[in-house]
Amino acid sequence: MEDAGFLVYDPEAQAYRLGLWLVRLGQVAVHSVDLRATCRPYLRALAAETGESAFLLVVQGSSAVVVDVQESQSPLRLSLPVGTPWPLHAGASNRVLLAFLPPGEREEVLRKPLQRITPRTITEPDRLRRELERVRKRGFAYSVGELTPGVAAVAVPILVRGRLLGGLAVAGPAARLPRGRIAEVVNRLQRAAQAIARDLLGSSTKITEGVVPS
Repeated sequence: MEDAGFLVYDPEAQAYRLGLWLVRLGQVAVHSVDLRATCRPYLRALAAETGESAFLLVVQGSSAVVVDVQESQSPLRLSLPVGTPWPLHAGASNRVLLAFLPPGEREEVLRKPLQRITPRTITEPDRLRRELERVRKRGFAYSVGELTPGVAAVAVPILVRGRLLGGLAVAGPAARLPRGRIAEVVNRLQRAAQAIARDLLGSSTKITEGVVPS
C-alpha cells in the first residue's frame, strides 16, 4: 500500500496516513459521481453495440483518469483499472480531453515534457497542436498503439453548454477497430455524449436512435 502511494508512514506519530494518491482519487470521485451515474447505462449500451470496452474519463490535474468502464464480453478485450491516471497527450481517449480543454490549460500541458510511451506516441508539441486542432474540428479522436501496442481507440468529448465534463471512449484490439469502423463508432459515441448532456441538463428529450440505455 505504501509503495503504491495509498499510505504514507509518519515516523513521529508512528502511524500511517492516507497518501496523496488516495486523496487525489477521492477528489475525482466526488466531482465525477453524478457524471458516472448518468453515463453508466450508456457505457453498457456502447459496449454491447460495438463489442468493445467503453470508458468514461475525466481530467484531473494534468492527467486523464478512468472513472468508469464497461468491459467487452469478448475474451480478448481491453481492461483499464478505474482511478489510474494517464497522460493527456497519449491515445485518443485522453487526447480528446486535452483537445477540448480551455486554451490556457491545454498550452500548460503542451509546455511540459511529453512522455513517449510507445513508438507511436506523439511527443512533438507542434505536431500535437496540429492533431488537437483536427480533433476539435472533427469532434473525435482516433489512435492506434499510442498507449498499448495493438490497441485502437475512438473517443468523443462530453460537452455541456460548451464546457468539457469528460470523454467517452471505445477501445479494443486494432484489428477490430480499423479506420473503416470509425464513422460507425463515432456516431454511437456522439449520440451517447449528446444524450448524456441532455440528461445532465435535466432535459426530457428522448433518444430515438443509436445508443439506448438498457
